[in-house]
Amino acid sequence: MCAQPSLRAEQVTQLVLGEGAELLEASNDWRRVRTYADAYEGWVHSGYLAEVDRLEAEDWQRDATGWSLGAILRVGHHRVRLPLRARVALDHDAIRLPDGRRGHLTDGAIPAARSLVVEARAKAPERWALEHFAGAPYLWGGVTPWGVDCSGLVQTTFAARELRLPRDSSQQIECGVQVSLDESRPGDLLFFRGDAGRSITHVAFVGEADTLVHSTVACGGVLQESWLPGARAASLRERLVAVRRLEPR
Repeated sequence: MCAQPSLRAEQVTQLVLGEGAELLEASNDWRRVRTYADAYEGWVHSGYLAEVDRLEAEDWQRDATGWSLGAILRVGHHRVRLPLRARVALDHDAIRLPDGRRGHLTDGAIPAARSLVVEARAKAPERWALEHFAGAPYLWGGVTPWGVDCSGLVQTTFAARELRLPRDSSQQIECGVQVSLDESRPGDLLFFRGDAGRSITHVAFVGEADTLVHSTVACGGVLQESWLPGARAASLRERLVAVRRLEPR
């Protein structure tokens, strides 16, 4: 999804395969949409979309109970790769894509949403994030391991736990309850301002042993790193604005 109806425009977020959005405006081959999941608005080229009426969209949202953890399907004579977070319908022994094609799983996993939630909640959020995203490249506006930014990492991690968060870190800071840094524990969220100004520009998970788990362009992607004095990320301490806890224990 782009800020303007142009391939050269800034990518503001991604609409992953199987996710839905409301059509707001059309301009030649471009469509301005608002996502169902987080009410985010942006422009998408029509080549990426299947435009259906509201009833069909509601039927798909009801049927698409499969949540890809990074899967490969055999669809006819073709291999189709599904990113983590893609939504598909589980039709007995077949997997149905949004365009109606059916295929069979050849690699990876596509659990039902309910099973995914149980499995994800059995792990601390930052551990789940590392398991599925460690080494993923940084990509502004990205939400999958094919490329992800800091708030996309947080949003997708909590989506797997059936907790919907806004898209941007400046919005996510309003979620949960505030705790002090001394009270923080792994899985809490750390919010940081930019180098200049007071606006929130970065979010990270609290990790174990004074570490952060985050997606940062400074290191090229998702990693766990120390932020103790002397460490590369230590300078973030002076930019810390808030610590938020989304889940009680």
